[in-house]
Amino acid sequence: MKNRIIKSISSLLLIVAVGCTNDYYLDKGPFTVIEEDAVFSDKNLTEANLLNLYDRTKFEELGGQSDFNMGLIAAMGGSARTVGAWQTPYAAALRVYDETGAGSMAYWPYNLIRDINSFIVGINNSEFESEYILQRESEARFLRAWAYFQMVKRYGGVPIITVPQQQDDPEEELYPARNTEKEVYDFIIEEAQAIAERLPSVYDGNDYGRVSKWAAIALVSRAGLYAGSIAKFGEENGPVGIPAGQANTYFQKSLDASKEIITKGPFSLYNRESDLSKNFERLFVDENDNPEVILALRFDFEAQVGHSWDNLATPVGFTSAWSSNYPVYLNVLDLFDYADGSSGAFDRTKFDGETLISKEELFENRDPRFAASIFYPEIEWQGSNAYFHSSTIYTDENGERQESNSETFTIPGSDWRAKAPNKNQHRTGLLIKKRVDESYEPVASGQSSSDFLVFRYGEILLNYAEAGFYLGTGDALDKLNQVRDRVGMPKRNELTEENIRQERQVELLFEEHRYWDLKRWRIADQVLNGRLKGMRYVYDFDAQKYLITEVNGDSGVRVFDPTKHYYFALGVGRLADNPNLVENPGY
Repeated sequence: MKNRIIKSISSLLLIVAVGCTNDYYLDKGPFTVIEEDAVFSDKNLTEANLLNLYDRTKFEELGGQSDFNMGLIAAMGGSARTVGAWQTPYAAALRVYDETGAGSMAYWPYNLIRDINSFIVGINNSEFESEYILQRESEARFLRAWAYFQMVKRYGGVPIITVPQQQDDPEEELYPARNTEKEVYDFIIEEAQAIAERLPSVYDGNDYGRVSKWAAIALVSRAGLYAGSIAKFGEENGPVGIPAGQANTYFQKSLDASKEIITKGPFSLYNRESDLSKNFERLFVDENDNPEVILALRFDFEAQVGHSWDNLATPVGFTSAWSSNYPVYLNVLDLFDYADGSSGAFDRTKFDGETLISKEELFENRDPRFAASIFYPEIEWQGSNAYFHSSTIYTDENGERQESNSETFTIPGSDWRAKAPNKNQHRTGLLIKKRVDESYEPVASGQSSSDFLVFRYGEILLNYAEAGFYLGTGDALDKLNQVRDRVGMPKRNELTEENIRQERQVELLFEEHRYWDLKRWRIADQVLNGRLKGMRYVYDFDAQKYLITEVNGDSGVRVFDPTKHYYFALGVGRLADNPNLVENPGY
């Protein structure tokens, strides 16, 4: 069994705080089973307390019926949707921008933050050895910084609270005003920098599920890049925005952190398979001392902390009970250039239902990351092929051209079925493949155990390239080309904003980056508005090619208003709870 710290629920943790007055203040109250002083005099209970804080920290979107919410960020970023329009990810992508502050993307974890603050006080008042106190306090501070990072991405400036509030505190402390977005990013970065040297470089057993020095530095790399982008592309307006003149300051912080990981860290790009596509595919499921992983959200279904990704994302016809829940939009296909470096933007006029197109022409000569990330027609999987066509045209025994859309009909003289399973055809004609384990064997619970990579070395190289581009750093191009070289793509001769962004979208697709990237670059309204598209395939059996029609991938219209939707509303409930809060602009 894996050495676990994240995503486990410990039976040792019997501490339950009760009572609350608002989202910030959580009444300490009496502990239901164990007194607080006892918790911090017993390492087992202290570890269980910290483990619970890890477990409650949002490292990945989870939840929803059958874990459907694992597709939430991909849906929000216009990369993929869910099969059912009623499922949370797709419904949220159409309707999250409202004034209630209660949508599926809401995250206001002040109860968690108060418990982290209480843990920090408790561990520092304990009589444990100083090294143990420093490490556990630093882990807790990282979790707190991460919680603020999740909030600042959503709301801009939020109240920064670093001590556990008490019932008799002054009102200005119980009902804090919002800090600015700049202040929140500064807090995150400064916290991560402060704790980095107090955390281990590695843990026993190389447990990359626990926060290390390198995870803290990786948070600086990412948060600095985000803050620099907000300053460069956004506008200041009350508690949101960062002064434009400070963009390079944050890019430098990101670059310095990335450089430290690159030059001093024990990480490298994953390169264990000779097949370049298979190598990239295996990166996300190989948990045997994976050299690319800096921090992972760890799962183990045997310990009752599994997830449903494999069950949800496997196409119909393979080892999965649910199958095919995450159709990929056509715009994503355009991101993946051909293997010779030519543009992957396919001529849409050929999607007229009359032009014959081969799978080799459209799919199989692309960047190897495409086949590692997306299921497409006839792709090999688990010893068979996945199919997506809605019907087949063929010549019958009388020489007549026929078309069949019967799922049970097989073309005479072959094993080709006239129609693929209905679910595989749904809306877009492509499906998410990244992070699906080909060796997955279904269990009764439908659960599996592959980890979610929170930070990995490939992202750090791209963070360096992007920050370096804006700073004019001479070796930024080399970092981007290292990522391309891993998959055998031609080296870039120069860095441009366009090719940096494309590389990031291709490399980090379906890893919960794209939505936040589109927002920090302030181009989400250009990408997400309207109806995103998909493809419908008819197979010409005689020509062994497809007739493709472009179709609406969305059943509703997306509306992203650039005057307000780069931030979520706090909502009337939070404003009513705290009279010192102000709403975000535009709501």
